[in-house]
Amino acid sequence: MNKQTRKVMLWLLDLGINIVIIFLLVIVIQKWVIAPFDVSGASMCNTLNFINEECEEGYGEKIVINEAGYFFGEPERGDIVVFSVPEQKTEDDEDKYFIKRVVGLPGETIELKDGEVFITKKNGEKSIKIDEYYLKKKNKGKTVDHYGMKVFQVPENYYFVLGDNRNNSTDSRSCFNNSNCTLEKAFISKESIRGRAWFVWWPLKSIRGLNKLDYPELEESLEEK
Repeated sequence: MNKQTRKVMLWLLDLGINIVIIFLLVIVIQKWVIAPFDVSGASMCNTLNFINEECEEGYGEKIVINEAGYFFGEPERGDIVVFSVPEQKTEDDEDKYFIKRVVGLPGETIELKDGEVFITKKNGEKSIKIDEYYLKKKNKGKTVDHYGMKVFQVPENYYFVLGDNRNNSTDSRSCFNNSNCTLEKAFISKESIRGRAWFVWWPLKSIRGLNKLDYPELEESLEEK
């Protein structure tokens, strides 16, 4: 093997190693750090899939989800999360993913009353109506119960989630469209959460971050105690 051929072989070897490393990094990043996700349906409208002044019923906006955040912390109230429901699969027998907003945290009691959401914090005594200022007018005060279930006691390590489009969302109220809905099936576990919705990247004109929310009325109730 002459010198020139050896140079070419070493260059090809180096190129191959770099391609393998890049490929492995992409897999690691997509599986455990960040990943793209296509939003389907209008359950989170107008926060997501509000395109050309209408709620998109099919696939619409594309987002990036942060899959690593909950390795080091817990889901917070107001987070928009992507998760799977064990009892539901796609036609290809793969996990079916939902996207909703975390409203109730472990140990809390959630009550749906007069179209509003009331929360009694863990070990708390006072029920507080939360101000869901992120909801559009057509959805504010429209959080009705499904199957007659109005009070939900969230188990440890589980979360109560709702879609922002309260009139058109299959969420914890309906056990995610499960005809055998019971209180035990109304919650999602931390293990089922794939990650937190981070930002919208498509369409380009709609690029934006999905910021965390504040619920000052709940914080004020803690300060009063």
